[in-house]
Amino acid sequence: MSDTAEHAAKETGRQVRRAADSRWFEITARAGFVGSGIVHLLIGYLAILLGIGNASSGGETDQSGALQQIAAVPGGVFLLWLIAVGTAALTVRLVVEAIVGGRSDTTRGWLARLKDVAKAVVYGVIAYSAASYALGAGSSSSSSSQSAAAKTLATPGGVFVLLLAGAIAVAVGIGLVVIGCRRSFRKQITRPSGQLDRVVTVLGVVGYIGKGIAVVIVGVLIAVAGLQSDPDQATGLDAAFDAVRSMPGGVFVLVAIGIGFLAFGVYSFFRARFARL
Repeated sequence: MSDTAEHAAKETGRQVRRAADSRWFEITARAGFVGSGIVHLLIGYLAILLGIGNASSGGETDQSGALQQIAAVPGGVFLLWLIAVGTAALTVRLVVEAIVGGRSDTTRGWLARLKDVAKAVVYGVIAYSAASYALGAGSSSSSSSQSAAAKTLATPGGVFVLLLAGAIAVAVGIGLVVIGCRRSFRKQITRPSGQLDRVVTVLGVVGYIGKGIAVVIVGVLIAVAGLQSDPDQATGLDAAFDAVRSMPGGVFVLVAIGIGFLAFGVYSFFRARFARL
């Protein structure tokens, strides 16, 4: 790379970083945590309803179901746009942090970049889904997963791709559980003082563990789909919750996972206030 091109790239990075550090962008990004919190609260609520047998017939208990619930209330479309814009800004912020965050080229630095990219994908999916439902074009995440799995299985090496995807999901889920158990999520926030710090910590522990368990189950289902060459098995949280409910004692596990999502949702509200951006 010539000196001129390198200088231009560095200057572009500084400009992008300056925009991401602006006050309005920070406020919008923090709103993304609020939007994510709302989605997690609804997923937890729907999971508990499914666990106690009061879920509506044909309703979904995953992200799609949560967004459908938001779209159905008065002013729901406006709220969906707020969620979409906020989580989109948070996505951009994470991508910028991964690219021009000033991290070293050590293994730890690259792992931090990969974590930011993974988070960006998660929030990007929420932003896209919320915008789709706001425009009236939302679709079931379960059917989308099945369609993607069917296309993957139809390609050479598709089984191995699904197995890899399942393994990654399981690893991510285990990682979330570890974050919750070790309380390492506290590094992401400016910890409040006194009793509030204990409240936020408990919410984070319960939330990360509950969400992590759910993601592990999704990963197992994806891997099973690959092993059995059955795309119908590769579904999202909706099918994962159904699978949990059908197990002995699954109702209690499902309610516990639902409580975990509720806790993560409330934690996200606190994170909107105390997150290190």
